[in-house]
Amino acid sequence: MALRLSRFLLLVAFCASLVRAEDLPSGTTQQTTIYRRPKQHRMRAVGRSMQGAIQRSSPNPEVQGTSHQAMPPHAPPIPTMTPAAPAAPPTAADRFFAAAARVMTRSWGGNIFVWLPAISTDPNTGPTYGILPVVVLADPVSHHIRHLLAPSLTHNDLFGVTATGRYYFYPTDASQLYATASVSQHANHEIKARYENTAAEEGVLYVRGEAYYSVDASPRFFGLGAGTHEGDETGYTAKESVVRGAVGINFFKAWRATVGARLRRYTTERTIIPRTTDLADRFPDVPGVGTNNTIANEFRLLWDTRDSPVTPSRGSTGEVFMEKTSIALGSDADYFRYGLEGRRLFPWKNPKQTTVIHALYEKVNGSFIPFYEMPAVGGRTTLRGYGDGRLTDRGRLVFNVEQRMTFASLAMMGIQTNFEVAPFFDLGTVFPTLTEVQLKNFRPVYGGAFRAAVKPNVVGDVEVGIGKEGPAVFVDINYPF
Repeated sequence: MALRLSRFLLLVAFCASLVRAEDLPSGTTQQTTIYRRPKQHRMRAVGRSMQGAIQRSSPNPEVQGTSHQAMPPHAPPIPTMTPAAPAAPPTAADRFFAAAARVMTRSWGGNIFVWLPAISTDPNTGPTYGILPVVVLADPVSHHIRHLLAPSLTHNDLFGVTATGRYYFYPTDASQLYATASVSQHANHEIKARYENTAAEEGVLYVRGEAYYSVDASPRFFGLGAGTHEGDETGYTAKESVVRGAVGINFFKAWRATVGARLRRYTTERTIIPRTTDLADRFPDVPGVGTNNTIANEFRLLWDTRDSPVTPSRGSTGEVFMEKTSIALGSDADYFRYGLEGRRLFPWKNPKQTTVIHALYEKVNGSFIPFYEMPAVGGRTTLRGYGDGRLTDRGRLVFNVEQRMTFASLAMMGIQTNFEVAPFFDLGTVFPTLTEVQLKNFRPVYGGAFRAAVKPNVVGDVEVGIGKEGPAVFVDINYPF
């Protein structure tokens, strides 16, 4: 989303040489110091004198002079000087993005201004077009991004003109404050704030807080189960208020345990989408129609060895999570949620190639589970060839694999930007119980992504996936997993 484009410069390494003094021939000139070869007995006397001085000055009286013994068998190898490899000539991709940078960016000090197009489409909203100017303010010493402003002005046939303001603040490389507000001509508007610090109090604590209110007329619902069809599509307008918080402890370098709470008030209203059946008309008995509250407590245990939480290039992460609603505190929903999620990055010998594998299992059981609280597949983080919530049921299984390939790297004022393409394959399904999972119900998706990764804070991402119901395009920040 926020692209920092530039040329990357390399410094040339230097090497040192050792000079061995040779004996000079005897003789005199007006400007030359005279060197005479000492006699042999004088050399021995000097050696004995130096050895005695060493013994008298050393704390260890057994210290000896130099000898010609071999190196110990476990001594490290003697380092050798190797000349630095010459800088690789710029590729066609480097030249292209350098030219684009000159047109689309302006820089001053350690800061960058970028003009970007805002173009996206997905099955729920259709095409969206607009502009996305981005201002990046970096720390003058470390060159890490500290502030990012990204307003946008877009047009969509369903919602008209939408004005959005986005602000990211990175106090440290481990913390982030995000705030956004948007308003559309028709129906949609949102205000949201989120703060996260993965290494508070000198790396011991984890803190996260989030609150938002939104009105969104784009959601779709096709019924429950993996066998639903496109013809089952319904729409509704979702009004949602959420407050969520979590605190945790980091331990054993790679582990984190967190506890948290979530309060959610969700209302379904009539759809504004033309030629789309309303949810309440086709599925009047589905759990969750109308207004319902969810109050739940959660526990998460995370294991993470990645080298970066936002722009990783190696390592793995796995998480076990559980969530239980609190009827005594006023929750209308009554369920217990649990699941496992993991991802692994496999770097190749070529540092520009990384294979990434992601898997997710989630299940929810209970007497009253609103449809919007049920596991679903579809969208940017699960099945990238379908709209959000395309398949919904009490459980889900998702598998993703992609090959991230860096084809160009540029820098400006010390800010490194890697441009990537990533062909991918997604596979997922939903099910009422694990024993009812069937291979024929898995939905495959093929596609590719284009990304600009600005280490260590931001990834601008465009995902294009093709499923059985056609293509889908998603534009967002950060990796999908």
